Amino acid sequence: MDMQSLQASFHHQEQAEEAVRKLVALRANRFRMERSGGGADFGSKQASADSSMSELSASLIGASRTEAAAELGTDSALGQPDFNLTVDVPAEAVEMARKVIESVGGQCH
Repeated sequence: MDMQSLQASFHHQEQAEEAVRKLVALRANRFRMERSGGGADFGSKQASADSSMSELSASLIGASRTEAAAELGTDSALGQPDFNLTVDVPAEAVEMARKVIESVGGQCH
C-alpha cells in the first residue's frame, strides 16, 4: 500500500487524540505526536502509546507504531499551536485525512 506522510498542528492535545482515533479508521499508521517547542531532546525517545495518550486512543491504535513525548503538557506560547502530529496515510485516503484533521480543529501543513 502506498503511504503518504501528513503533518498537522493542534491547539489542544484532545484535538490531536481525536484526530488519531479517526485516522485509524482510514488505516493510517506511524503516528507521532509531540509538543511544539519542547526543547532539545523533546520527543526523541519512543514511548508506549498508553503512557502518552489516553487509554482510548491507545486501545484504538492497537499495534500501530506510535511515538510521543512521555509528558505532553498543556502550556504554550499565546496563539501558537501546541501539538504537532505526523502520520502516514494511504495515498487514496489523503484528502479524507485532511478533512478529518480540519474537522477536529487541526491544520494540515
